[in-house]
Amino acid sequence: MDDIPVIKDYRLAAYFQELSTDSLYPSAGSSAAMTAAHAAALFAMVCRVNLRKIEEGPSKMEEKNGRSTFWQETLHNADLLLEQSLVLAQEDGFAVKDFIEGAPRGVEKAINIPLKIARSAGEIIALIVRAFPETYAPVQADAECARCLAEGSKNAALTIARYNLSLLSQHEREKYARQISEIELETSST
Repeated sequence: MDDIPVIKDYRLAAYFQELSTDSLYPSAGSSAAMTAAHAAALFAMVCRVNLRKIEEGPSKMEEKNGRSTFWQETLHNADLLLEQSLVLAQEDGFAVKDFIEGAPRGVEKAINIPLKIARSAGEIIALIVRAFPETYAPVQADAECARCLAEGSKNAALTIARYNLSLLSQHEREKYARQISEIELETSST
């Protein structure tokens, strides 16, 4: 694995073309992270629609400002999670490279990155769940779809981490198995 492609530089079709080749990267981890990015981007769109509807609406100024602030902060968080997910998709490539090349801590990276992806997806889910009751009805399906994508990302990332547990010593396996369980509990309570 000489060169790790830069995920952010891909056009969508080129990313899927590269994903479908006989290569180790992009693969499962980057797919999980890209799905989280997809969820965050879709939810960012929902936030922008809500902001536009607030501006167009006849509400009182102070009510408008409060709702607008809520959606601006939510949008900011969605944008941060989008960027974080893209970074994690890239970091997955470096983790795969380190593992393949036998780098020290390569195995740990092969589990830590998917766990970070799962946590990021959990944050996206929590953000959507908090904002859903305030969501403009015509884009509630978009918000719900974004939540489903984030849940898929979280589940995929945790699956990768579980598969990679077998690469560790028994003591390390137990430590990471606890982390996986904690992430499942954190994100299932939202």
